[in-house]
Amino acid sequence: MTSLTIARPSSTPAPGSARGCLRLVLGDGVPRLYLLDPRDFAATTSPEVAYDARVHTAYLLTLQGHRPEWLAQHLDLPAVAAHRIADHARRCGPRGSGELPPVC
Repeated sequence: MTSLTIARPSSTPAPGSARGCLRLVLGDGVPRLYLLDPRDFAATTSPEVAYDARVHTAYLLTLQGHRPEWLAQHLDLPAVAAHRIADHARRCGPRGSGELPPVC
């Protein structure tokens, strides 16, 4: 029987340094690094990065023009988190000024 080993990157992204993730505090009050953009391969392979469908959806809907207040209400996100996601998406999203992550 052979075993399959999945290689992990030797270094994980520093908190807040990966373009596709953002440190947020959601309902449980614990700050975590959440995945926003799954195209950021370093973030998707890091065990320190959490995934919440509401956070990812808020990121995508911001790129489509939705306001943070609407996101907070309809996705049940804290207002502060919705604003931080929207700010990050505007700065670093596909049309923002930030660099795009490598395409894998």
